[in-house]
Amino acid sequence: MEELIYFVSLTVFFAVNLRILRALHIENKFEKMKIWEIKTAYFLIALIAGHLLAEIMVKLSQLLTNNIS
Repeated sequence: MEELIYFVSLTVFFAVNLRILRALHIENKFEKMKIWEIKTAYFLIALIAGHLLAEIMVKLSQLLTNNIS
């Protein structure tokens, strides 16, 4: 069950973080015409943030299931 919670949370949080990052216009911090680097930075930052938030969801679900039992 934890794997399912992690995967779903990772997918959702990755998508949300990617939209947030694009709204922040981080590309202004990079040199012009460095599209590959910009897209890679977006992807890595969104993946790392998604992973951290998914881990928090797994820990939270463990806490809730331990308190219910």
